[in-house]
Amino acid sequence: MSGEVPAFGAADLTNCDREPIHIPGSIQPHGALLALDPEKLDVVQAGGATDQLLGLAPGELIGRAAADWLPQTHADRLRELVATESSMLRPLHAFHMKAKGGNGDVDATIHLSDGLLILELEPIWEDCLDDPLALVQTMVRNIQQAASVEKFCKLVAEEVRAASKFDRVMVYRFLPDGSGAVDAEAKDSDLSPFLGLHYPASDIPKQARELYMRNWIRLIADTTYQPAPLSPPIARLERPLDLSQSMLRSVSPIHLEYLANMSVAATMSLSIILDGKLWGLIACHSRRPRYVPHRLRVALELFSQMASFLLETKITADELQDRTRSKAIQDDLLTQLSGEEELADSLARLRPNLLEIIDADGLGLWLDGNFTSLGRTPNATQAGGLVDWLNETAAEGVFHTDALPLIYRPAVDFADVASGIIALSVSKSPRDYVIWFRREIIDTVTWAGNPDKSVECEPDGVRLSPRKSFEAWRQEVRLRSKPWEKVAIQIAQTLRVSLLEIVLRRVDQLAREREAAKLRQEALLAALDERIRQWEVTGRQLEIESDRRAVLEAELSQVLRSTVINQEAERQRIARELHDSLGQYLTIMQWNLDGLGRNDAPSDLKRRVDQLKSLTADVGQEVNRLAWEIRPTSLDDLGLQTAVQQFIDECAQSSNLQFDLHLALSDRRLPPIIETTLYRILQEAITNVARHAGAKKVGVILEATLDEVILIVEDDGKGFRSDEVDEKLAPSSRLGLLGMRERLALVGGKLEIEAAPGFGTTLIIHVPLR
Repeated sequence: MSGEVPAFGAADLTNCDREPIHIPGSIQPHGALLALDPEKLDVVQAGGATDQLLGLAPGELIGRAAADWLPQTHADRLRELVATESSMLRPLHAFHMKAKGGNGDVDATIHLSDGLLILELEPIWEDCLDDPLALVQTMVRNIQQAASVEKFCKLVAEEVRAASKFDRVMVYRFLPDGSGAVDAEAKDSDLSPFLGLHYPASDIPKQARELYMRNWIRLIADTTYQPAPLSPPIARLERPLDLSQSMLRSVSPIHLEYLANMSVAATMSLSIILDGKLWGLIACHSRRPRYVPHRLRVALELFSQMASFLLETKITADELQDRTRSKAIQDDLLTQLSGEEELADSLARLRPNLLEIIDADGLGLWLDGNFTSLGRTPNATQAGGLVDWLNETAAEGVFHTDALPLIYRPAVDFADVASGIIALSVSKSPRDYVIWFRREIIDTVTWAGNPDKSVECEPDGVRLSPRKSFEAWRQEVRLRSKPWEKVAIQIAQTLRVSLLEIVLRRVDQLAREREAAKLRQEALLAALDERIRQWEVTGRQLEIESDRRAVLEAELSQVLRSTVINQEAERQRIARELHDSLGQYLTIMQWNLDGLGRNDAPSDLKRRVDQLKSLTADVGQEVNRLAWEIRPTSLDDLGLQTAVQQFIDECAQSSNLQFDLHLALSDRRLPPIIETTLYRILQEAITNVARHAGAKKVGVILEATLDEVILIVEDDGKGFRSDEVDEKLAPSSRLGLLGMRERLALVGGKLEIEAAPGFGTTLIIHVPLR
């Protein structure tokens, strides 16, 4: 449409969106309007049915004070209101009067505009409403329990129709693209339904919507009226009087023609305003002229305000419920992210949580040039192209659209999964993104007439007029997704702020850690320089001490080896002496005692001799046992396997232990020092088990390979924690383990201990053979 601003009434369909409809210079003729000087109360401008209502033509009223054409009480009432009401930007009921000559009742309202007091007089065409407040209370009570927004709108239409007596009442909602749709309808049964029909944005121009924001109610009592001009022009104004708040304000001829094409004889509109924005209208149509009295209009205006409040509350409550659910998921998500080191890895792992926050068909993450997805999304190549486009065209933050293919043509190829997106950038260039996707929804929109032909050309070819056909016209809508809810966009914006806070906290933390590390490094370097000098001195001393220690350790090892060898040699010598010398002496004593104990000896002497013989035999057995324990002859004569077998047999007889013995040396002889070492370790291990373990069973395994010999001793006793050997074991057991390790050190062996409280103990001994 043209950028020129036409005069009121001179606009056509090429520039009607700029027509100054708030300064028409005329009114609807069923009432009268007078502009008064607010101090003198004399008439500056007049128009309309003043002769029927006041008995004077408009021109006869100019310059005359209110007291000349109004009863004194009414003139005084005007002065009182001007003095007490500091602001009358909206109409205020002033008084109720009789028309001149007793021709019916008249309502008078006043407001201020352009520095003048605007007095509007309207005849009362029907009985007055006795209690407007009671009507509003009943209407509000009937709608406030609606379970859904859809049901709420339906009840609003029904209540307004019942109160206003219009033939059709619709709840008309403005859509994001400026067009409108009928969401609810209450009508006479013989009328064709408008429910669900869509209307192009041009049907209600921008300036008309602005007036609906300023004035909650608008009435055109008879669409066939002839405008009543206001005169004379006001000298100090370079334009007609501003009638934005006037109920009698005249209407654009184009709009009257549009209503006539719809066969509408009277119309009334009530605004629905949510959060300071025009959400929709309650549109009332009548097939006959309809003069709605002031009191009923006041009640309906109040009802529309209450309905707006209740609808906003209901929508906010629904949004709050969705936001609360998403907030709980978001809080849990952010808690998990806060404890993670890498944001990219964390977001990839928590994709299901992100998809739950916002209702979508799929989720994609573009992080460090890699694309990961969940649900229905484009492929990685398509996503890469989309990210490049977002980086070039979208502002940093949150970008959203429900018609991506219409603004990014390559998206036509994947519209089935991504006709709508919310893209949340979580980094600066090159940006990383969290993207929610919604699939294409192929919808059929029913328009009230062809929206592409909202104007028609007259036969003369000169003038364009509003369309005359309002028959249902269906249009298939493609390449669009379900629109994103306001709460979804708000959640995305909140989530982005939270993610950036996490990123900033990590950056700040890393910066502090780097600074602290730098200070520590400088301090360490300074200390290191000093220590290096000390280490150089200490190093030289350690070299000397190390050489000395190596010599001492070698000498100690040699002494220990000699001690063990000498100890075993001494044990062998003692055992032989016990067996050979003391044993021979005991044998000779036995023989002599046998001679003394002959049958011809006195009985008492014989008894004593028998006792000495028994004692001598016991001493001999004990000497043999000691000799065997000190150094079993089988170890030297028959080898380790036989000595172990004999030792285990002896232990089985002298204790309550059950033994499970497995020997796999195959009579193989090992180096004497290794055989002696393993035998002594076995002796010590079995002694510890018998004294301290409280065991019932003991397993012994002895086997050899080409490279090593292995001895395993395992019991089912009370066990202990292997990391608490020094604290938990008895002193004798600790000394026994120390002795084992010292013996093994002489042959290059090692000792392993596996133990647990209540699960016994296992000793594993490895001795190399090469």
